[in-house]
Amino acid sequence: MPGFLHPLALPFGNNWYYTPDPQALESLEAHGRKITFLIPFWFGVTGQGTLEDQSDEEALIIIRRYKLPVLAIVHNYSSPRFGPLIHRLLTDENLRRTLVASIREMLLRRGFAGVNIDFEFVPPEDRPFLTRFQTELFQALKPLDFLVTISVPAELEDNPRHPFSGAFSYPDLAAVSDQMYVLAYDEHFAEPGPIASLGFVEQVMNYALTAIPREKIFWGLPVYGYDWAPGARVPETLSYAEAIARAQRFGAQIRYDEQAQESTYTYVENGVRHVVWFEDAKSFQVKLNLIVKKRLPGIGVWRLGLEDPKIWDILEKSWYFEHPAFAPR
Repeated sequence: MPGFLHPLALPFGNNWYYTPDPQALESLEAHGRKITFLIPFWFGVTGQGTLEDQSDEEALIIIRRYKLPVLAIVHNYSSPRFGPLIHRLLTDENLRRTLVASIREMLLRRGFAGVNIDFEFVPPEDRPFLTRFQTELFQALKPLDFLVTISVPAELEDNPRHPFSGAFSYPDLAAVSDQMYVLAYDEHFAEPGPIASLGFVEQVMNYALTAIPREKIFWGLPVYGYDWAPGARVPETLSYAEAIARAQRFGAQIRYDEQAQESTYTYVENGVRHVVWFEDAKSFQVKLNLIVKKRLPGIGVWRLGLEDPKIWDILEKSWYFEHPAFAPR
């Protein structure tokens, strides 16, 4: 579990995703010493199997100052056509081999600790090719002592035909990964509802524990909120600070939903009723308690700069993080 007091003592990691914005940089500067690994959203794949470097120099300066290990995210958001691009890269043997080589070269050149594969909208029929890619990547990187990790969508059961998660076989990917980040959030997106209700998180966790070795499960925790308005194609993402400020601006009453274990409120702007759900320190603590109860070895948080500042106090006071011997090895 996150042991930021022992920043190099894997597998106990307090891991944070990072994207460059002023709030993220401010949080990285303030709390960098407490983070075991930074997982920055920096390298997009191209149609040629190469990588588009989107790294941020200001963040790199802070990373070097703290000597902070990096697990570089390789993602397919570099193209507006996520599915067709990743389908081509995974199924074409030459492109797949080129992509593996590109990742290997990037890690060697940048001196990072390892990689996190974050491919989304992978067509479910590409399930065997995603596993093959991860296998080839693992075989290429492990002799060089790089950490090989992958982010996987939340699943309640294995369903190879599911349009969003069908390509991800938990057991097969676990066999060729050092860590698997289960992204147990976005329970609701198309319509209003909790970001990650406790019941949803527990269901996903119970399935994950049947399909992935416990010591490889790193739990994805959200620290953001969504604002839904009728007719909007997607909800607006809010940081904790933005969610609180918006409630104050419109005089909305924030209610903590005891069943979901998450905060919510509604407000009206220009005659339009908005619904907001968001994560705060209380909901973070509840999920963290479950992670401790299940004895999982680590967490990954989406994302740095969006969090309720009080969660740093929660992490710092946790006996579980201060005594990693209590966690499974």
